[in-house]
Amino acid sequence: MDGHWSLIFFISTLYVGSDMNTIFKGYLLIIGITSCVMGLWAMLGPNFVSWYPAFDGVERYTPLANFIRTMSGVFVASGYILIRFIFSSSKVQLGTVLIYLCVFMLLGKVCGLVYEGYHFHDIVASILGVITLIGLTYVHKKRKDLINYDL
Repeated sequence: MDGHWSLIFFISTLYVGSDMNTIFKGYLLIIGITSCVMGLWAMLGPNFVSWYPAFDGVERYTPLANFIRTMSGVFVASGYILIRFIFSSSKVQLGTVLIYLCVFMLLGKVCGLVYEGYHFHDIVASILGVITLIGLTYVHKKRKDLINYDL
């Protein structure tokens, strides 16, 4: 029996190794869904969730509340990209990731403007975000047109 332990360990690591992909994908799926739900909740809800300790002392109609709504868009985008990465067989391009981040941050910024009010800084940041989104989309489209698919 002593001579067979190395074979037993080798077979057991192969067996566990084949399931590790499924385990990691399940974990990443849970993290992605949680990021999307928490981000959408913080972004679209009129009041912050009271059971989440980080939002305990945040008051409405403050620049911090508007910032939290904007950054919650990053959580939604990250969760969506993570879920898309798990179920997609194609590579997600960096330009696409940046566009998703920018779009969801702008969506969070709009929610912040609706729920928390308008401040000069928020309007300037929104305009700069829209210009950034337009620039990212334009450059990404031009770069896609330059890729040679005949390789």
